Amino acid sequence: MSLLFLNDYLSIDVGFRYIKIAQVRKKKNEELMIVNYGIGDTPKGCIKNGAIKDKEKVKQEIKRVIKDNNIIAKQAKIVISGTNIITRIIMVDKVADSQMDERILEEINVCLPINIDEHSVDYKILATVRIGDKEKVKVFVTAVAKRIINSYIDMLNELSLKALSVDIPANSVSKIFKKNFKVTESDNWSRKQKFSRLQNSNTIAVIDLGSETTIVNVLKDKVPEFNRVALLGSSNIDTAIFNVLNLEKQHEGRAEGYKKLYGIVSMKNLNNELEWQCSNAAKEVINEVIKNVKICFDFYTTRCAGDEISKIYLIGGGSQMKGIKEYFESVLEAPTFPVNHLKFEGIEFSPNLDTGKMNYLINVLGTAL
Repeated sequence: MSLLFLNDYLSIDVGFRYIKIAQVRKKKNEELMIVNYGIGDTPKGCIKNGAIKDKEKVKQEIKRVIKDNNIIAKQAKIVISGTNIITRIIMVDKVADSQMDERILEEINVCLPINIDEHSVDYKILATVRIGDKEKVKVFVTAVAKRIINSYIDMLNELSLKALSVDIPANSVSKIFKKNFKVTESDNWSRKQKFSRLQNSNTIAVIDLGSETTIVNVLKDKVPEFNRVALLGSSNIDTAIFNVLNLEKQHEGRAEGYKKLYGIVSMKNLNNELEWQCSNAAKEVINEVIKNVKICFDFYTTRCAGDEISKIYLIGGGSQMKGIKEYFESVLEAPTFPVNHLKFEGIEFSPNLDTGKMNYLINVLGTAL
């Protein structure tokens, strides 16, 4: 019989394609132990823009993942994602501290296209900056519809789990990247010289290459400063390969297989025309993704008074695609690292667990912190 540790809890990430669940244990020194984890398939059509469309099917898959991976705990944290989450950087005229909260809420009412009474709104003051002859306060704002938050809490209750918190990807990513980490892949002198101009910047981008969306997170000095969601993901590559190869409907699964097999290649193999076709199809989608990323970077530097991005970290299922790191690095001209090449201080896996799926688990682990 498994021993139930009272300080264990679950961390759950319900994505469009995958459900990720980890049983975690906080140690006295605030280190995090991943006791067990499992990854399941989100039932098709059950999640739309972060909202649960078929709660019963999602619950059944969560139950299956928990059972199959011997995950035990009675409390849970959960992360929600999708375009229903609104994030903004707003600039507010600096006023007396006693009036600041009221002034920020007034600006939120003006700047965000929401009914504030129907949303849970949170904000963090990032910095005071001078624009022209005025002092402005830079504020990071997040808003999520209360009905969506409540639907996740209700689902946890129906699973007999006590809800500890509901989180969003921008926050979970920032929490895990606040930890000290090191890059485990080797670097060379020429690469360091190539990007030497960026060495004094403490601004990084964490790009979540998901199935249906790409989320761009910008952090400065480990504090979230910018977040945007682009409606393009790795499933669009599947569709592009399916179309370019004129596959039959019953063979649509082959497109994803080709994506994983070939990825993006830099040179044509004259003996493998299929590889080149699939790579070009993938490249067309990734070019659109990168175009959106560039727009985000430009907006951040020009409209949010941000610094140049010094490093890019790739997370999500798409970050595992062959050639993706090299392609991002060459086009965006910044050193790029898949998260599986990082080792975070204070995060430990049980000895029997596969640590090679870190790219799927970032939001789970960040929410757990």
